[in-house]
Amino acid sequence: MAAARQLSQAVALAEPLSRRVLGGDRVVADITYRFRPYAHARGAAPPLAPAGRLDGLVADYQALRPRRLVVTGQPGAGKSVLARSFVAELNKTRADGDPVPVLIALGDWEREESFRDWVVRHLVRDYGRSWKRAGQLVDAGLVLPVIDGLDEMDRAEVPLAESRAQGALDALADYQEGLEPAPLVLTCRTDLYDALEASGRPMLDTARVEIDPVSAEAAAGFLSRRAGAAYRQAAWAPILDELRARPQGLLASSLSTPWRLVLVATAYEQANDPSELLTCTTREEVGDVLHGHFIQSSVRAVAGTRSRCAPEDVHAWLGTLACGLQARGSGRTDLVLSELVHSPGAVWARRLYAVLVGVFALVPVALLLSDGDTDAVTWGLSAVLVVVGGIGFRYLRSSKMSLWGRADFALPPWGSPLWRVGMRLARSGSGRWAVRVTAIWPVLAMWRAAAPQRFGGMENWPMTVAMLFTPALFFIMFSAYFLGSAAVGPSGWPRTGAFFALIVLWPAAVLVFLSRSAGLGPTADLLIFAIFGSFYFALSGPTAMYACWLLVNCRRLPFRLSRFLEWSRTAGLIRVTGAAYQFRHREFQEWLTRHPVPALPTPTAHPPMRTTTP
Repeated sequence: MAAARQLSQAVALAEPLSRRVLGGDRVVADITYRFRPYAHARGAAPPLAPAGRLDGLVADYQALRPRRLVVTGQPGAGKSVLARSFVAELNKTRADGDPVPVLIALGDWEREESFRDWVVRHLVRDYGRSWKRAGQLVDAGLVLPVIDGLDEMDRAEVPLAESRAQGALDALADYQEGLEPAPLVLTCRTDLYDALEASGRPMLDTARVEIDPVSAEAAAGFLSRRAGAAYRQAAWAPILDELRARPQGLLASSLSTPWRLVLVATAYEQANDPSELLTCTTREEVGDVLHGHFIQSSVRAVAGTRSRCAPEDVHAWLGTLACGLQARGSGRTDLVLSELVHSPGAVWARRLYAVLVGVFALVPVALLLSDGDTDAVTWGLSAVLVVVGGIGFRYLRSSKMSLWGRADFALPPWGSPLWRVGMRLARSGSGRWAVRVTAIWPVLAMWRAAAPQRFGGMENWPMTVAMLFTPALFFIMFSAYFLGSAAVGPSGWPRTGAFFALIVLWPAAVLVFLSRSAGLGPTADLLIFAIFGSFYFALSGPTAMYACWLLVNCRRLPFRLSRFLEWSRTAGLIRVTGAAYQFRHREFQEWLTRHPVPALPTPTAHPPMRTTTP
């Protein structure tokens, strides 16, 4: 129960339903749905009086027997928003003993991996659980997978019988608790799920809801209540008139989904002329026009934030990331920073990392053994460095190996109120005795430096001053350790790597200061930094590999990529699922792969912003 409560808290912190996801305004598009009769006899019994609205989905789901639900709709119908809202609402109302809803994107599932192991892997990666604890939660039926993106797994030309989507549906059909079907929620595009149902291998014991298209009248009402239309009534009047006059026309059909409504509201919120949509002749042309304004309008909406980017740079950087996902295979939507170095185009980043590990591991060994007068201590330290270097090389392969007991050691942004939580847990939580026992080492080091010689100290005040930060770094490290990565999001572990670099370089700098005081030469300095650098690669290999990837791609992407992605999240261009960044919508991601760079500078009614790397 305690593990389930911890996971529930992690999900609540990791899956906030921000206003930007819902459109950046208090006025949001209303999502309605209806239960569809299942095509096979073995369907879950629907509720007697379904609510049929977004705020009633949790109640409708809890009335199902068995609790298996498939949510279908047209592209952009709001399936992902509905899934996120469902996770947030069910997590708030769940009782002890109920399963914890966990949102997972299906794009990285492969046939060779069992569905149970796939869920466990995402609990570890996205929510910071240990492998053992995640397996226990899944086996105890305390995890409700909310699975998004069945329709994003395959290219259009893949035969249905051989598709990954059909394989995933087979795996989900076999997922059970004892003799009963295990609860789950799945989202999929309508036409694909209709084809899967007709294939002869459907998922039984499941209810299905279909998200309704947004009517022209509802679309006009939504847009008229937005702040943009309220301030620019003359500019919006032709669009609203067209929607009301031709409810079956091209514009109405092009804006019949919540995503397209949010897109058009954002694109023309502060500038641009919405009446240009009336000249479009196809739905695809409408989409291209809207996406062409989306980035610039989103950047303008957050122009007052600290990190200011030119729309052209934002477009180019997001286009590079979208093309990188496309190169990894159709259906990839998760942008996980720690996995970028294992992508097909990251060969040079891995080579750079291998060279650095080899240098930091072999240089101190060569320096230690270059002296002909070697003793057992020298040989022992050399052996340790070889082993540490081998651990650094192991990170070149994706594996479950980690020198840390938990996979969730990550840092929240400086100044975040989460630090108070971590400090309180470090002082009085379940691990307080481990903290106090481990704290003996920095205390002893400080005592050794500052104590008088008659008490076993060195009475070295310069060294004492240099080590003053050691206890603070120690306490920050344990405070962050107790927080969990789910509480800090996907950008927390790069901050951890930078923090580890500070922890490693600080004692190295102190030792260099002492060696210079003792009259030792540059060789001693090189040996000290090489030894500590080797340990850093063993402790923070993924972060070091990520830094190598950024160095290799520094001309195509901002070096502070995680900060840029967090800024893009604020702007509504990126969303977060667990430890993964995703583009705001799959249609937006596909448009970026077709238009990775802006064709022409976009005119703006505002002065051009200063371009800085976030």
